[in-house]
Amino acid sequence: MEDLTGKVAVVTGAGDGIGRGIAHALAEAGAKVAIVDIDREAADRVALEIEGSEAFQADVTDADAMNVAAEAIEASMGPVSILCNNAGVMLEGKFLDAPITDWQWVFGVNLYGVVNGVQTFVPRMRAHGGEAHIVNTGSMAGLAPRLHMTLGIYSASKAAVVSYSEMLRSQLADDGIGVSVLCPSTVSTRIWEANRNRPEEFGPGEAVPRPDRVNNAIDGMDVGPLVVRGILEDRTYIFTSDDARSRVETRTAAILEDVARHEADAE
Repeated sequence: MEDLTGKVAVVTGAGDGIGRGIAHALAEAGAKVAIVDIDREAADRVALEIEGSEAFQADVTDADAMNVAAEAIEASMGPVSILCNNAGVMLEGKFLDAPITDWQWVFGVNLYGVVNGVQTFVPRMRAHGGEAHIVNTGSMAGLAPRLHMTLGIYSASKAAVVSYSEMLRSQLADDGIGVSVLCPSTVSTRIWEANRNRPEEFGPGEAVPRPDRVNNAIDGMDVGPLVVRGILEDRTYIFTSDDARSRVETRTAAILEDVARHEADAE
């Protein structure tokens, strides 16, 4: 996609953090942005910041709600060419201590929210034709999780998003629809306070202590221009920080070590 001018872009989880940064950057690149968030007041605030944008409320875990939002967006703003499935949540806890409701909530938002976005908008993109692009927000935790931390459910959900995005990119290539997976490292956002939007039926959950490294982390607003560049250059992976290489290399080295052992056993 060489030019975003006049393109309609949908950003979920756009009421704050990385989503807000993506929305601003897309608008600065000439796109018309639909600000989608489960928190309508937050979506309205961001829409007021961005000329020509519009706010929409939707829970990404609800496929019907996403379809209603898509119809409203296209009726008001026109066919959607850019989809940023960004809504995400985080919680703390060890696997064996976590109730099933923790898994259901995190995977419902982080993975099925992406799936619902794709299922909702890709048929419309195909019908309208022309260039289109999807950005799914994964995480470095999905490529190289911090094993010393108790963010396993979050990391597992983001690993699924990474794999899903890689496969989706292959499957949509012939349609002229690009797919990127955004893999942020530590970013200064309110994801550490994700429990604020946790539905009552899932229980209170465990809040995530804000780590000290967040104090020196990239701001969510600064992620937006990286996403725009990734769309324009049709990148498969979009990174946000300098630790991406070291984390990927450390994990890859561990994998290759056991590959070598397997090869030696086969000799």
